[in-house]
Amino acid sequence: MPTPLRLMLALVLVLPALTATTAGARPMAEPAAVVQTVLFDKGGAGYGCYRIPAIVRTKAGTLLAFAEARRTWCGDSQEIDLVMRRSTDNGRTWSAQKVVLSGTDTDPNAVATRGNPTPIVDYQTGRIVLLTTMDPGNGTDRPRTPYVQFSEDDGLTFSKARSIGGQIDDPAWGWYATGPVHGIQLTRGAHQGRLVAGTNYDVSGKHAGQLVYSDDSGETWHKGATDLRSDGLVPQEISVVEKVDGGIYAGARNNGGSAGNSRAFAVSNDGGESYVAPYAPVVGLTTPTVQGSLVRLRATDQGAKYNRILFASPADPERRRYLTIRSSFDEGRTWQTVEQGTRITSDWSGYSDMAVLGTGEIGLLYEGGTVDARDQIRFARFTETDIGHPDGASGPTTPDVSGLGNHSYLRGGTTAVAGRFGQARDLDGTDDAIQLPYAESLALGSGDFTAMAWIRYGASTASQAIFWGYGINEFSQFWLRAEPASSRIRGLITVNGSTAAVASTRAYNDNAWHHVALQRKAGTLSLWVDGAQVGSVAAPSGSISPGRPFRMYVGQRLDGLHRFDGSLDEVRIYKRALTAAEIASIRTSNVTTVPNVVLDLPLG
Repeated sequence: MPTPLRLMLALVLVLPALTATTAGARPMAEPAAVVQTVLFDKGGAGYGCYRIPAIVRTKAGTLLAFAEARRTWCGDSQEIDLVMRRSTDNGRTWSAQKVVLSGTDTDPNAVATRGNPTPIVDYQTGRIVLLTTMDPGNGTDRPRTPYVQFSEDDGLTFSKARSIGGQIDDPAWGWYATGPVHGIQLTRGAHQGRLVAGTNYDVSGKHAGQLVYSDDSGETWHKGATDLRSDGLVPQEISVVEKVDGGIYAGARNNGGSAGNSRAFAVSNDGGESYVAPYAPVVGLTTPTVQGSLVRLRATDQGAKYNRILFASPADPERRRYLTIRSSFDEGRTWQTVEQGTRITSDWSGYSDMAVLGTGEIGLLYEGGTVDARDQIRFARFTETDIGHPDGASGPTTPDVSGLGNHSYLRGGTTAVAGRFGQARDLDGTDDAIQLPYAESLALGSGDFTAMAWIRYGASTASQAIFWGYGINEFSQFWLRAEPASSRIRGLITVNGSTAAVASTRAYNDNAWHHVALQRKAGTLSLWVDGAQVGSVAAPSGSISPGRPFRMYVGQRLDGLHRFDGSLDEVRIYKRALTAAEIASIRTSNVTTVPNVVLDLPLG
């Protein structure tokens, strides 16, 4: 539940065709594959309004969808019950609505505000921990007191709510709120098993974004990382997600932000006990002033090829509409723009929460309506394909035998031909290429590497890419390209604007097989052809692949130009500078046991 605001309602019917967002932005189509169900409808079950959704998937795989059931209207302080619906089939069907919490400690029928649901699943025990906040419901919003209750039977029943104000609240504080959005259980590092949730409070004209945590399955709670400030940045409604390095990314609504710039973040590296630095604005994540939700979709330390965190929020910079899913592939350092995101609805929309379903789908619980964002709370199901894979993730592939599963996409109409070893792929120089998958294992970073392939070409004198990765004329890139018009093969890396290029004195465009390799080794960039080093230059230090997500191709530049016209075979990348003897063994005998290979495409 937000700090009370006077909300202006625009009584306008927003038609699906009216999808303009910010000036110059391309309209986004709503994904047709999204399946939506209304779980809580204004006026249903005798309640005037439903707001503030939260959702979790239990250890048993059950979905629990929570909402505030506001008795007479949509205001924040009145008689409000906390209600819930369950689904045991990944959101296909749902149970009837059930009241989880109402009234006061002594009278469940008394007038009171029960809200700000923050459910957390303890995946070690199966317990569902539910944090909420209570106020008298008389319009004063004071005092605001946090409560906890538990379910030991997969959400069928919940224990009596117990005040934990003495643990994570303070009598001097004014406004106080838990969540509202699901909390998390840490799975990495020294604090594995800890429960963590976001809270916020006001005191003496200052505003604080705070994390709270429990090390005993929610029985007792502790005040953790706190950023108390009076500089205009107002961190509220904090959603947390665990990073692959064990840290916690805390994403907040910045209630003091300007139009379109109302997100802030902080990071904790000690299990939520302190922040590394105060909350700072999130650059480029366009939202109105509203709560947003986070959930992790993929993690490399859990076997995924890349990391992906999802963020759900309205994307209109000023008004609550256009609920959109955006992604970060670098643990919250950068986020997709509005144009890169996926719009779930063109209706008015507000608060949200997400869970990853047992099917691998994403479940989104959000406020939406054709007239008012508070008309309904809807549940949407969609897949990663619906919101877009970073590498396209479709089309025929050629297998990677490195053991890392970096199977690559055959674009255009590449033809199988006799290769230097077994079969190869012939590219027509027009629309053929091999797209490598987006995978963290292919991020060559600041380390040594060796990229190699067999090539056979000669039909065209145009520049033809052999490898191309990460960027074009940018701060970070690497490529290996045949340039027959200049009688050379040339390799290049760029790091933070510093470039090194190395070239041969021949183009080797004689329609015979030649083995080429580009290598960075201890500050030197070198080019090898047919087992001999034909050139070397000093190379800048630093990462050639800092951005996420990135793209890599064999046989074309990233923008589709400089297409290779000829045959390619035995494409490999090693995260190491191979020795001359190792390069020779691969060239002469096609040895496949050289360690540290991250891509091995026989192209058969």
